[in-house]
Formats: sequence, C-alpha cells, structure tokens
Amino acid sequence: MTESPAATQLSTRRLVVQAVLKTDVGKVRSENQDFGTLTTPQEEAKSQAGGRLLVVADGMGGHRGGGTASRLAVDTVKTQYLGSATHDPAAALQDAVATANSRVFTEAQTNPDLRGMGTTTSALVIRGNAAWFAHVGDSRIYWVRGDSIKQMTEDHSLVATMVREGLLTTQEAETHPRRNVLQRSVGVGEDVEIDVRGPFEVQENDTFILCSDGLHGLVKDEEMLHVSKFPLQQAANEFVKLTLERGAPDNVTVIVARVVRADQIGEDTLTDEAERALYDDTMKEPSTLRASQ
Repeated sequence: MTESPAATQLSTRRLVVQAVLKTDVGKVRSENQDFGTLTTPQEEAKSQAGGRLLVVADGMGGHRGGGTASRLAVDTVKTQYLGSATHDPAAALQDAVATANSRVFTEAQTNPDLRGMGTTTSALVIRGNAAWFAHVGDSRIYWVRGDSIKQMTEDHSLVATMVREGLLTTQEAETHPRRNVLQRSVGVGEDVEIDVRGPFEVQENDTFILCSDGLHGLVKDEEMLHVSKFPLQQAANEFVKLTLERGAPDNVTVIVARVVRADQIGEDTLTDEAERALYDDTMKEPSTLRASQ
C-alpha cells in the first residue's frame, strides 16, 4: 500500500485546494497498474496555465503494459500541462492528454512487450474559483457540493453507452459481463477523442473525488457522498478500506480534493507536517498565495 498525503495548497489569494492521493494493489492483482499524481505549489507557481492539477489513470495491457501506460500517461500529462505556454487550462489539458496518447501509442509500437497497452486518464484542474477537466476511459471525477454528488465525467465504456441508449438499466450495467470493455482509451490508437469541459464555478467546501474503477465499481455514489465529508486523509483511507472489505478484485486509486478558504486552514484540515510548514511559509508571505495564471 502506498500513500501520497502531499496535501498541499496554493491556488488563490482567498481559496486554496488541499488534496490527498492514496492507492492500493487490492486483494487479487499481483501488481498495481493504476497511477496518480497531484502538482505541488512550487510547480503550480511556474505554470502558465496555473491551478492545481490532479490526475488518475488505470492502465491495461499485459504484465508490464498496464503499469507502463498509466505511469507514462500521468507523467506526460503533468509535464506537458506545467510546461504549456497557454494561459487557458482547457487548451493546456487538451494538448497534455493528446500528447500522452501519442507517447503511449509510440512506446507500444516500439516495444513488442508493450504492444496493445493503453490507459484511462482523468485530469482535473482547479484554479481560483473555476475547474476544468480532461477525460478518456472509465476512471471518474465526482463533484460533491453540500448534500449532492455529481459524476462530472462520462464513462467511455460499452455498457455505459448501452445505458445511455436505453439498452441496459444502471442496475443491469453493474453486473454485465462486458462492463470493463472500453470504447476509448489513451494510447491504443494513434489518435483519441478527449472530453474536455469547463470552466465550472467552484465554491468553498466543494470536494472532488478522482478514482479508478477499482473504487467506483464497489462503492456507491451515496457512500462516496458520506465519506467525502470526512477530513481528507480519513476520507482517502476510508475509500480504500471499503474496497478491501469488499474483496478489492482490482487496483484502487483515489484523490480527494477540497476547496477551502486560506484563513480557515487549521488542525482539522492540515494532513501532514510538510503541509503545515508550507502553510506557515505562505502566511509569512501573503504575496505567494496567488493564483498561478
């Protein structure tokens, strides 16, 4: 089991984004083919597009292929987004995921052991009071506000399409034998259609959940809503705990992110000593608590 409680902040003068990433191999798989990342304040400060970048990917394609695809895609999205010359997060996300698709595809064509590998990729940027996402596959991004939870992304899977076309009910889709068949994934083809949406207006206390199907395939939306109210580290731990209690047949990766006011960060929202040190530094220098725009 690995954790990345680098729950750092820095997004705006008034609002900050805190986030925790947690991943687990599960109880059946021998290796973790999921991968995720979140940007640090130092990285965001140098970015033209700006904002907090969160990415989750779920790889597929043989013993080596899945893990290689997810890591390559996530690393490429992060590098490309942070290095983008545009100030438009939507354009930067589109280019970042398209570049990731090209690199995964090229690597698969070059190395016979990786032939056919691919990955889901779901990336969210929160900058100030706005959010954007780019998405391919069936990993998901959820948005929690108050007592409601909304799935922001649309699954690019066979059964999801059948549900949208009225050929299956949601309940039938949950147990359909082909529920894991994807219609779109990063790296399988030379080009891929990418869903890019935004800006969405975000508010204080909005919570975002990015996860692989190892989580959303076992945990219902109403359960996610309940757990999302916990402190960030506790929420991430509880999500993984629920999947393990239910057999965890797949890898599971989750990022839980929350938008809070900078002046309301305290003991209940800080998650580790590194974050406390960073927060203390930013409070000494208010000019650093600005959006990276």
